[in-house]
Amino acid sequence: MRCEWLGKYLGEYLAVAWKSLLVHLKPHTENNAALASALSVAKTFDASLTGLYAMRELAMLKLVIGPDSAAAREAEARDAPLVRAAEDQFLKACADAGVIGTFEVAEGNSNELLCLAGRVHDALFVEAGSSLDGRGGDLVEECAITAGTPTIIVPPTGAKPFGQSIVVAWNHSRQSAAAVHAALPLIERAENVVVLLGQQRDALPSVTRRPRADIGDYLRRYNPNVRVSPFEERDGSSLQTAAMAAGDVLVMGAYGRSAWREFLFGGSTRAVVSDLRLPVLMAH
Repeated sequence: MRCEWLGKYLGEYLAVAWKSLLVHLKPHTENNAALASALSVAKTFDASLTGLYAMRELAMLKLVIGPDSAAAREAEARDAPLVRAAEDQFLKACADAGVIGTFEVAEGNSNELLCLAGRVHDALFVEAGSSLDGRGGDLVEECAITAGTPTIIVPPTGAKPFGQSIVVAWNHSRQSAAAVHAALPLIERAENVVVLLGQQRDALPSVTRRPRADIGDYLRRYNPNVRVSPFEERDGSSLQTAAMAAGDVLVMGAYGRSAWREFLFGGSTRAVVSDLRLPVLMAH
């Protein structure tokens, strides 16, 4: 009897949901693409949204010259109007969307700050093409590989409200599994879900009899409208082309390796990110 009550409680009251989202606010520019998508998702889930504004130059001055140096104080005073403008813009956008918003200012490299803050949020929104504070490298790659939080990458041109039609790139790998589990809140609420079934990546040399591991059956526990289609990648853009034909957001794993803090994406991942035309949810 107790187990029946617990099962009913879990089924009715502990539905999958996102409650706390984080968006990267780019300094010295209008924040449109990632912010608009984050607001749309926050409204869907009745979630709060934190906007993170990173100040790298001020952090460098404080570290090199000292936090109480004249140069650091002058830089802080010079940046204050820009910070206030970014805060006003963000809070107004949240109010207009009916979303509870919190504006955060932090000092340091954007990738380190976003990964740190992202780990206590349900999802992180960044704009494709964002560099590591003008130092080269790709902020998207850093976040997708190291944050430990689902990273939703939005095209610089913006995106329509997404989540009605979801495309999942599935190849039985740990990374694609991480992305699917991260995307369950979206999958559960979607009108339809298409799984692009690719070739299995992981070798299983000891297996002579496989257990049942059907991604379609698994996802139908969350959403009955799941269709699985075989997919063979022909070139770097074929995955994104197929995803755009079937849905409004792509869910895929981020494949990479760490070598002296330089992260190299796998072929499919890099091809999608380098020419992003629809939002992509990545997890590693």
